[in-house]
Amino acid sequence: MTNGANTWGVQFSHIKWLESLLQAHDNVLNVSRHNDIIFEIDRQAQSDHLTLLCCNEYTMGLTLVHRALHEFGKLDIMYIGGGWCSYTKEAKGFCLKQQIGLYVTDEMSGALWKSAFWDYHKRDKDGNPEYHYGNG
Repeated sequence: MTNGANTWGVQFSHIKWLESLLQAHDNVLNVSRHNDIIFEIDRQAQSDHLTLLCCNEYTMGLTLVHRALHEFGKLDIMYIGGGWCSYTKEAKGFCLKQQIGLYVTDEMSGALWKSAFWDYHKRDKDGNPEYHYGNG
């Protein structure tokens, strides 16, 4: 049984790595996948349901964010890949306003714990937000 087409070119190993992260997370009760790169997640502490897009974009810009929303409809989180990946300030700003999480790998675990999952960010030693901005 197939679970849909992957029109974003995301490698199977990348999809399975994220699936493993989600299944092992202590605040995730259930995980299912459709359209190959869409994960449906039920969280325990918040008793809610999130829809997550798994992609692997070197730099996620606003155009790609709009493409994702056009193709998949309502998304709660866009996971863009490992620490080498980034997002533009415009994409992050848009996602924050729309209450969509836009994250790289090392932001995912914390975001899944936070009730306002779209507003999670790591902080530097002085308490300032750290973002993974790149040029796009």
